Formats: sequence, C-alpha cells, structure tokens
Amino acid sequence: MTTGFGVRRSGFLVLGSWFWVLGSRFWVLGSGFLLAVLCCACRGGSGSSTAPLAAGALRGHNVLLVTIDTLRADHVGAYGSALGATPTLDRFAAEGLRFDVAHAHVPMTLPSHATIMTGLYPTGNGVHDNGSFRYDGSKPTLAGELKRAGYRTAAFVGAFVLDARFGLNAGFDLYDDRVQGSSANLEIVQRPAEAVLAPAFAWIAENPEPKNQEPKNPEPKNPEPKNPEPKNQNREPRTPNPEPRPWFAWVHLYDPHEPYTPPEPYASRYAQDPYSGEIAYADASLGAFLDRLHTAHALDRTLVVIASDHGESLGEHGERTHGLFAYESTLRVPLIIWAAGAIAPRPVAAPARLVDIMATIADLVGAPIGSTDGRSLRSVAGGEQAEDPGSYFEALNANLTRNWAPLKGLLRGGLKLVDLPLPELYDLAVDPGESHNLYAAQRDRARDLESRLDRLSAGAAATPAPTALDSDAEARLRSLGYVVGAAPRPARSFTAADDPKRLVHLDAMLDAAAAALARGDAATAESTLRSAIEQRPDLTIAYDRLAFVLRATGRIGDAVAVLDRAARSGHADRALLRSLGAALRDAGEVPRALAVLEPLARENAADGQTLDALGQAYARAGRVRDAEDAFRKVLAASPNASTTWNNLGSLYLATNRADEALSALSQAVAINPELAGAHNGLGVAYARKGQLDRAAEEWKKALALRPDFADARANLEKISR
Repeated sequence: MTTGFGVRRSGFLVLGSWFWVLGSRFWVLGSGFLLAVLCCACRGGSGSSTAPLAAGALRGHNVLLVTIDTLRADHVGAYGSALGATPTLDRFAAEGLRFDVAHAHVPMTLPSHATIMTGLYPTGNGVHDNGSFRYDGSKPTLAGELKRAGYRTAAFVGAFVLDARFGLNAGFDLYDDRVQGSSANLEIVQRPAEAVLAPAFAWIAENPEPKNQEPKNPEPKNPEPKNPEPKNQNREPRTPNPEPRPWFAWVHLYDPHEPYTPPEPYASRYAQDPYSGEIAYADASLGAFLDRLHTAHALDRTLVVIASDHGESLGEHGERTHGLFAYESTLRVPLIIWAAGAIAPRPVAAPARLVDIMATIADLVGAPIGSTDGRSLRSVAGGEQAEDPGSYFEALNANLTRNWAPLKGLLRGGLKLVDLPLPELYDLAVDPGESHNLYAAQRDRARDLESRLDRLSAGAAATPAPTALDSDAEARLRSLGYVVGAAPRPARSFTAADDPKRLVHLDAMLDAAAAALARGDAATAESTLRSAIEQRPDLTIAYDRLAFVLRATGRIGDAVAVLDRAARSGHADRALLRSLGAALRDAGEVPRALAVLEPLARENAADGQTLDALGQAYARAGRVRDAEDAFRKVLAASPNASTTWNNLGSLYLATNRADEALSALSQAVAINPELAGAHNGLGVAYARKGQLDRAAEEWKKALALRPDFADARANLEKISR
C-alpha cells in the first residue's frame, strides 16, 4: 500500500495458527526526514532553564506518548549503541531527559502497556499476559484522567495485541486499532510505523495548538477525523469550542517485534541484523512524523515521552525473543522525556520505571490523579535525592500456558531477585549481564528483597481468570507468535524441574519446529515436536502443535490420535480439548466432537472459542437452532468476531436464508475485509438472489485475497460460461 510518506509495503504471510513465516515489505524512500530541524523546536524557550521543574510546570501542554515495542535500551545510540540506528531517539535524548536506568515490569506488550496506562503493577490492574486478560476499566487511566482535565485523547496502535477488546481504549475519544489481517489466511496482524503515524498526524493536525493558558475543563468533544472511522471508540458529537484545548496522543510502533523484516534500505543496510533494521525503520518513520509536527508547530507546546514496553533477548540466557524470562535484555528499556524550551537536557541516574510514566505526566501538566504504584520522576529528574522504591516484575506466560513455575521478582538498589524454584540474585552494578547467580553464596543480601516481594504479593489481589477469547482473536494473537492461556491452572507446588531455566531448551525446540514447518519441512517439525513430548510428557502445547502439523499435511486421523492420547494421559487443558473436539468434527466424528465440546461449553459459558467450535459441530450435526444459538452467544460477547459472523452466514446459506446470510457475511467483511471465505459466501448469497454481477465481484475479491481458493474460482467460472 502507499502511504502519505511515499512508502509501499506488502503484508506478512503466516502459514499456521501458532507460528509465523517471514514475509517481505517493499517500499520507496523519498528524500528522508529532516532530523536537523528538530534543533529549531527549542526556539520556543531560548536558553532552556536549568532550574528544577515545578509541579504543573507544563500545564496546558499537549502530551505525545510514543511507545516502541520490543526495543532494547542497548540498541539505542543514546544508551551506548554504536549501530547508528536511532538518530531520532538520540536527538531527543540529547535535548531532553534521558533516564539511564529504566525498567519494564512484564516482558509482554499488553500487560506492559496496561501498567503504563494505569500507573499500576499487574498485581493492581489485573493484566498479566497478552490476549487472555482484559483491563476491566475499574481503575483510572492516564487517558481518562487527562480527558477529565480537559484534554482531547486519541490512540494509534500498531498490532492486534492492543486491540480495543483488551480494554486499553478506556478514556480515549478515538482508539485507532485498524489493524487488519485474516485469521483464515493468518497474515501477521500488525501495521508498519508509517501506517500508524499517518492517521496520528492527521488527528493532531486537526487539533490547534493550545494557547499559553490553562485548559478549560469540560467533557471533550472529539472532532471528526479525516480517516475512515475506526471501530471501538467512545465518540461524542462535536460542539463549538472557541478555546483550543490540549490533546493527548498515544502512538504505538510495533515494528521491532519479531518477525524482523525491515523494508529497504534498512533490509540491506542491516542484512546481518534485521532486528536493528526494524529499529532503524521505526526511528526514521518517527523522525519524519516529528518533523511534520514541528513544521505544523505542533511540538511548540508539547510534552513528548518516548519509551519501550520491553526489550528482546536475542538468544541471551537461551531465550530467542521475550516473555519466558525477566533478565535485563527484556526488562531494561529506554525512557526519554522532552519539551521544547521547558525541560533542560540532562541524563538522570536515578532509577525509573514504566509504572512511573502516568504519575510523571500528570504531575508535569497539573492533572490530578489518584493512588498509583508509580511516583512522579519530576523531582529526581531535577537532581533531588530519593529512596529507590524498587521495581516489581513478573513473567507468567509460561506458567499460564504450560504450567511451568511462575516467575516474579524485585529490583532495588542494583540488586535483582528472581523468585523461582531455583532462585536467582544478581548485583547489576558488577554483573550487568546476569551471569553470576549470587543467591546461594549471598542469601543474606536477598532477604530484604524477599520480604518486600512477599509484602507486595500478599497485598495483591488474586490473579483473575483469563478472559475467554473468540476464535478470531486467538488466531490473530497466535499469528503474532503469542500462546494464549486458556484457563487458570490449579494451585500446585513447583519444583526445580518446573523452573523455566531447566526448560528453556523446550522453547527452542518449539521454535525450531515452527521454523521447519515454515520452510515446508513438515517431517522435521513432526520429529522435533515428538522429541519435545518425549522429554516433557506434560508439555501440552507440543501435542497441540504436533496435531496442527499432522492436520496441515492431511493426516487428520493421526492428529485426532495425538490429541486423544494427550487427553487420556491427563495432559490436556481446555485449549487442547477444544482442539480435539474440532479435529473430531473435521474427521467426521461429530457425536464424539459434541461429547468433548459440550461439557467445555457448560463449564465456561463465556468461552467464545469453545462456543464457536461447538456451533460448527452443531451445524455439521444438522442442529441448526443450536448452532445459531452458539454463534449468537459468541457475538453477544464479542461483536467484532469476524470469523463467527462468517460461520453464522455460512449456516444461513446452508439453510437457504439468503437475506440473513447477506447480513451476517456483510458484517464479517465490514469488520475484516480480508476474509476470503466471507467474500465467497457473499458471492453465493448474491447469486441465489439473482444478482450475478455482485456475486462475481465478491468472488473476484476472494480470489484476490487467496488465488488458490478453488470454491471461489469454480463459482466464478460457472457464471462465466
């Protein structure tokens, strides 16, 4: 597609619901961005003051929050990198506050951003993992508090993992999560930096700069954007407003996240390091965006905060990406705060945390907030001495998805405690690479951290049950490489055998199997997964992935046998049982499929994935009313479940209800226009109504999305004779 920046990029092809395959992105780069003009942005306050900032010093300023996904601090030039990939970030770090030691609290996108937006640890906001949790809106958010203070608010996110259905749209007038991609074709559901930044600029440009005065405090009325209306937003009618009000915009760039597929010229420039190529692309795109804002005078009175949500392991400690461990490679992040002419540039040695961002922004712009786990960084940025409050962290994905030991910890005063069956203690001042575990030899140094962690854990609310997802949401998350926990695990005691450090090789085997299947080597994928199961018979996810490999190669009976054996051996969770039910259905064993799926649906009536699978099984059994009821229950809870709308439309087609089929299938493609199956179904519905031209148009759309779609091609050929 072509953006306003003259860049064309193709999509990303994924060949399965649990792994990705590298795609390609092609673009044409124009003259580049004018980074040097950012120097001029400081003219608003010739000669920046070196006095400490006062509370409310930036009252009336706009706020721009930029989060760059999966960006390691040590890959930023201002933090010591010699790669030259981040001139934009380096410039802002040189002209603003650079926090030398800043930490995330969860090495996962959704919970990390939930912490930023609520100022609460996961123990307080209830979001512990991607996809299987949803922020419930029970606590104030940064967007909500700024909105109450008179700000217009908008968010522009780069990947489905931050879709509005997961709750972070709370407080935003506009929440632009228009990230498409089909769960049928399983394309990577993300959008490149330029596709995020273009609508962000359009929205900001429509909001005039605030005058040098305190903002009014009515409920904001969001102006209509020039871009198509995204779903899931809380919009109010525009009313005349003679006094421009400040704006708060959150921009999320996902590019450095795996898969690492930078466009040219960064693909060639960083051929041996595509991760850094993605960082360079994101930085350049951000630079062009900020240049445009500068030209529009939108940075003259704007507080800019730039951070990452977490880093990337890149093979350190045996972890390829992130989410399993909580070492510095994934927890240490860049944090930069900048305001033209209002904040004196300086490095800040005092420890900072992502949980501090909400309190810091509110403090600087004079917006009142309630209780948070964070503190304002304003005073320490001015050189005041303060006690290190400590930084809590957790990595629970492996516990939630594989029943491995939960990982929690605390960092304070340069000491880092990792609470696992095989506990770890590191002195980061002398061992920044965390290669020397001091716990056994220096247990006394860990006691204070252990007691603080115990108090924090004791005061935390019980971990809530994961939120049930619709099948479309799970497929989109899995296309991004995320394994989603299906249900809370029963309480149990964990031993050294359950420690992720002892099991990291199994993660590597799962990755190797995915890579093998991606390159078409199903035999190697199968043997690798069977080896993983042999080593760890309770590795439920390996059975599920092995069954996927078998189904992908046409061995549906073998897939059923693998899943059935896991279930009978006591190694099944809800996700595996749901897979078993779906496999039995597709194998033609519909009564057995219903016997598996119906109890799951009774046990958790909110489990949209099971209800969707059950609806399809009912349809196969000819139980039309039961199928329709199951699909309607899914849609009542998740109105944007495009694949369920498609399934409902297919049910109506099968029962000759063409008008209802048209309605359901139209809903499906309105939500996700890349559903080839829904376009094919629409073609059938139009053909039955005698509208052959419209039918042909839909079949052509289906073939454009999936050139190998035999049904659509046969339908089109039939009316062309």
